[in-house]
Amino acid sequence: MATVAECPADDGLLLALMTAMTAELVVAHNLPTDVRPPPLAPDSRYLLARDGERAIGCCAVEPVEPGLYELKRMFVAPDARGTELPGALVAESERVARRHGGVRIRLETGVPSVMRLYERAGYRRVPNFPPHESDPGSVCYEKVLEAEVQR
Repeated sequence: MATVAECPADDGLLLALMTAMTAELVVAHNLPTDVRPPPLAPDSRYLLARDGERAIGCCAVEPVEPGLYELKRMFVAPDARGTELPGALVAESERVARRHGGVRIRLETGVPSVMRLYERAGYRRVPNFPPHESDPGSVCYEKVLEAEVQR
């Protein structure tokens, strides 16, 4: 059973998954091998999914402006794709954004199978936001975060 929890930006397991994500993007998009993603805002939150001691997924939730967050750097280990884990990472990212005052969360992707995941989770396509507005391979989504029901 996988667990998803916040972790520090310098967590070794998180960094290993981010490196794997970057390597996958280099191959998929024929990028230079030394490419690195730009740093995120210092107050970004990071999520790490584990199956026991093994890291199997991650993402980041970055503040964009008051009330608006962006889901970034979502990565799931190949053998955990097609499971419930991607949906669990999305749901937890929404909870993190909501806890920090988020009323909307947005994201960018270009992967059709991932687009279906986001659409099933209630995300709606929106016009591409910067810096993706002139990238024909990018598709942007946004979701209004409803207040969490207290139990």
